[in-house]
Amino acid sequence: MRVIHMGSFDASASTKYHGALPGGLYEHSEDMTCDLLLLTERLGLVWQRPRSPYLDGMLHDLCKCDLYEPQPDGTFLFRENLPLTGHGEKFVILVQQFLDLTEEEVLCIRWHMGAYDNSQYWSSIGTAIEKYPNVLYTHMADMIAYRINGV
Repeated sequence: MRVIHMGSFDASASTKYHGALPGGLYEHSEDMTCDLLLLTERLGLVWQRPRSPYLDGMLHDLCKCDLYEPQPDGTFLFRENLPLTGHGEKFVILVQQFLDLTEEEVLCIRWHMGAYDNSQYWSSIGTAIEKYPNVLYTHMADMIAYRINGV
């Protein structure tokens, strides 16, 4: 699978925030998946496909696999001038090469940043949440993993 070759198990989740260490991206994604599964169970969320919370959780930050370059001192630098950019957009482009995604999966991943995305998109985020409430829960699981669990 291409995800393995992209460095998803070794990549950092950020340069200085959650998961700013080798393997931090995988750790954050795994924790977010567990949180999304917990929300699904406790709130009785219904998904178009049973795989969706697993896929959305584990792959929501796939775009970060090549985004941060490890430095000799253990820190990470943001890589400039990558040929493919955009947080949610990059995910969709990468994953649709090897997985058939539902519209719900695409929107959950595209808008998982919620209001942390550019304010010009807030109306679109709201529309996506109205169509698929799991967009909001995907964002919540990401925030739980980062802001509450610190992963």
